[in-house]
Amino acid sequence: MIFDWPANLVPQDIAVLPPRATVGLSRSLNGFTQSAPAIRPPFGLKLTFGNLFGDEVKAWRAMMALFEGRANAVRVPLFDLWHRAKDSAIGAHLVPWSDGATFSDGAMHLADDLEGVSVSGAQGQRTITADFGQYGQLLEAGLYFGLGEHPYIARRVWWEGNVATIETTPSFRSAYVNEPLKLKPTMIAGLIDDDQGELMLRRARYGAPSLELVERFV
Repeated sequence: MIFDWPANLVPQDIAVLPPRATVGLSRSLNGFTQSAPAIRPPFGLKLTFGNLFGDEVKAWRAMMALFEGRANAVRVPLFDLWHRAKDSAIGAHLVPWSDGATFSDGAMHLADDLEGVSVSGAQGQRTITADFGQYGQLLEAGLYFGLGEHPYIARRVWWEGNVATIETTPSFRSAYVNEPLKLKPTMIAGLIDDDQGELMLRRARYGAPSLELVERFV
């Protein structure tokens, strides 16, 4: 089962651990280390929280019950709140609903992520291009982006007008065809062990928990 991260639980501190697994790590006779990148190494997340009170405590308890140890997974945002493109830039264009409908007076709504920006590529591909159109040059090296449920980090970006050439880490986990590119990526993650998420309540009222997650592939 995959459930959504509770909206009222926002971490105070966060470490996003980029994919770092390698395969075939060996040392040759002349002393050189030989290694190859894994196609699907996982991201990791370390989250710490300030004191949780009231409804936050109940949301935390419910979330940990949904995990059932390592049995289930959560759809979690990467919480790159300060560094990603501003919401006003991401949602700068008015768009209709997915079926093309608008409000009764013809008005449309602000998108909560990019609309009409997509990429295609083969599994294992590392360099891609994306036309950001009227959005302009929103993506920079060091920012996270998402394709489906897979997060990526742009490690180098070159622009020619509004077309970006993006070098990613990790390489594509799967093949994509016209996959929408998201600047508010999510990932599917699970507990690293069954004992994560302890919430010790001070005076049986509030507590400041921490959590460590690892990306899951479904």
